[in-house]
Amino acid sequence: MSGGKVVTESVVHYFVDEAGDPTLFNSRGRLIVGDEGCSRYFILGKLEIDEPDVLSAQLETLRQELLADPYFKAVPSMRPERRKTALAFHAKDDIPEVRREVYRILLNAEVRFYAVVRDKTHLATYVQQQNARDTGYRYSRPGI
Repeated sequence: MSGGKVVTESVVHYFVDEAGDPTLFNSRGRLIVGDEGCSRYFILGKLEIDEPDVLSAQLETLRQELLADPYFKAVPSMRPERRKTALAFHAKDDIPEVRREVYRILLNAEVRFYAVVRDKTHLATYVQQQNARDTGYRYSRPGI
């Protein structure tokens, strides 16, 4: 077609995860940010992956290698019945040696990471100011 535009499709593969919890107040409305068990920050991250199938295969190969390694036999998260690392890697469940091996693979992958970090003490101050100004305003955790 003369003078026409060429349209190309592109596919972006991305994965989203959070760290922390958006909870600011307990069920009675008391601020709990800073209390034991309540995170001070909430992070929302996005990972863009150019070839997710390739990366997935590499991670699955690593998982099988680690599961077969006698060094990891006594690690609770590596036991299939625990439904943790034996099924999927997750930093909070993985021991440092496992995290190191996952990072080694990620360093060679074409990925881009973006994150938004929110200090919950500042968010709580904002919510309290809104509550003081507008009796109809109520903070609601995402998903509630």
